[in-house]
Amino acid sequence: MADENKADLLAACRSALRIPADYTGYDEEIADLVSAARSALVAGGVSDAKANSDDDASVRVAVKTYVKANFGMDNPDADRLMRSFNEMLCRMAGSTEHGGKAEAGEK
Repeated sequence: MADENKADLLAACRSALRIPADYTGYDEEIADLVSAARSALVAGGVSDAKANSDDDASVRVAVKTYVKANFGMDNPDADRLMRSFNEMLCRMAGSTEHGGKAEAGEK
């Protein structure tokens, strides 16, 4: 199941990049970017388990955004997409659902 989810995320990233489903020439680069996105989520305060979960919609969107921002060269949308990724990261890192710390007084 985990391998199937990872393949699904790779396919979702390929689709987000507007790469045809049957073209796998960029899969290695996309897979590397997915790994880098997960590492960035963990470094930013998201729990390792959540950052590596393909079942969480917020993680999936953040990973796709990171991939879109960093795929290829001379991407005119890279800065905007990375700001969006960082905003998502900040929200997830502050959320107890994603491994962030609860504010004082919260349970």
